[in-house]
Amino acid sequence: MTTMKELRAKGALVSDVPVRKEITFKLDGSDDITAVIHVKKLSVGDHENLFLTGTDDKNRTCKLIAETITLGNDGKEKITFKDAYQLHPALAGAMLAAFNEVNGAKKP
Repeated sequence: MTTMKELRAKGALVSDVPVRKEITFKLDGSDDITAVIHVKKLSVGDHENLFLTGTDDKNRTCKLIAETITLGNDGKEKITFKDAYQLHPALAGAMLAAFNEVNGAKKP
């Protein structure tokens, strides 16, 4: 029989340590910009909180970025919802691509 101890030993519980990812994007007329971000790997509870709670379907992308992407060398600088709302689409797209890589979403 499988126990929680065995599942923990096998890595079945999602770590709360964000995954460091390098992204590249272009702003209007700029050369490629490379940045390092940190992406939270979602547990089932995180997934429910982000996608199944509440009734507001608006600004889901902004909420996702604010809740799962962090900045800084140590990955501890949060992005506010307000700042996520104001992100350039190219940067937001690069952040979402990194989120999808870390969380196993299929690439379009």
